[in-house]
Amino acid sequence: MNAFPNGTRVFFWDASGNVKYGAVQSTSRLGDGTQIAVIKVDGSGEVVSLPVSTVSKVQ
Repeated sequence: MNAFPNGTRVFFWDASGNVKYGAVQSTSRLGDGTQIAVIKVDGSGEVVSLPVSTVSKVQ
């Protein structure tokens, strides 16, 4: 099951401790089973790929 379908609003903390918000563009699964979310960050146009275990759904 995909907990983060495309378009899901999520947030995460960057390396500097700042919270970032964005929307899931796609997900995939690595060979070891780790699920990866591709997220377009709000306001910057930046796209990041993170393990879904490091992001949370915006309520």
